[in-house]
Amino acid sequence: MKNFDLATSPMVAVWETTRADAPYSGAISPDWESRELSATEAEKLIRDVAEMRAPVFVFAGANPLLRPEIYSLVRYACSCGLRPTMVLSDSPVLTRKAILKLKSSGLSRLGLTLQGSNAGLHEELSAAQGSFPRTIQAMRWANECRVPLQMHTELCRSNVGDLENMASLLKSFRMLVWSLSFPVPEEKSRSAEIFTADELERIFERIYDMAQTVPFKVKTVEADHYRRYVTQRRTLFRVEKSGSNAMPFREEGIPGVLPIHEGRGSVFITSTGEVFPNRHISVSGGNIRKEKLKEIYRCSHLFRAFRDTANLKGKCGRCEFKEMCGGSRARAWVLAGDMFAADDSCGYQPALAYKAG
Repeated sequence: MKNFDLATSPMVAVWETTRADAPYSGAISPDWESRELSATEAEKLIRDVAEMRAPVFVFAGANPLLRPEIYSLVRYACSCGLRPTMVLSDSPVLTRKAILKLKSSGLSRLGLTLQGSNAGLHEELSAAQGSFPRTIQAMRWANECRVPLQMHTELCRSNVGDLENMASLLKSFRMLVWSLSFPVPEEKSRSAEIFTADELERIFERIYDMAQTVPFKVKTVEADHYRRYVTQRRTLFRVEKSGSNAMPFREEGIPGVLPIHEGRGSVFITSTGEVFPNRHISVSGGNIRKEKLKEIYRCSHLFRAFRDTANLKGKCGRCEFKEMCGGSRARAWVLAGDMFAADDSCGYQPALAYKAG
């Protein structure tokens, strides 16, 4: 992965198959279909992603299972050489039969959402009564059908204290990854939703310690400085073990942490074909109805600038960890109106002098 070229290929391509305000259940109306990508347009998108050799392709959105052709699209993605993932929330259409059909269609991984270790907390945050037992049942079905499982949790002040309880619950299931997303407010006035830098460091410590005890990987989203935290913890351990007083920074020498920041190599394609750097930054580099995805990703001013760490400002621009971290560009966009501004949720102070290697 050290030789992966983010300038030509994204590491992650996410397609919003259905709009965020799509209906909870039932068929999509013709009006919805006229605004969203058609099956033919979706197949073209899949071919574009395959041509770029993106390692991860995700069917996301409000409820991908509401698209009648979703299973054929999963099969088509597989036929193009992709290993498709699908992220689903609880809904009446998420049944054992649906999971089996996804498996037979070639789905490589199923993502589900858990917001708490108990029904009260999960359903309060999900705003869906009865969703906790249905989510647990879907996890059981995925295990029974031997579909690789990934869980997603949106962390907030209400459930961060429940982290260890959720981890304990998840250990009773076979799963690959637990993905923890940190809050990005919809607007600056809601900045109180964000954890402070000190709070995040304490949460990172809990996540790191917890990750050593669970049989699955734990990753963070919109908390890119967790990568810096992991690097520091592992480097400190090696120094203490060797008895050396030196504290070298060798990002390529930290096992399990990529020496590049995959967030800079992500694309989020909306249900209507707009291409964003991620789902929180609503700035479009183009539309796949007018241009090929690879032209947007490789050539648009937005994506070229987004990949260039020289554009980072403030302490993020000076930081010796910027190639593997770079801060949350989404939070900078919402809070400062500048996607290259420093991420103030990180309390780390860069070294005054830094020489790579």
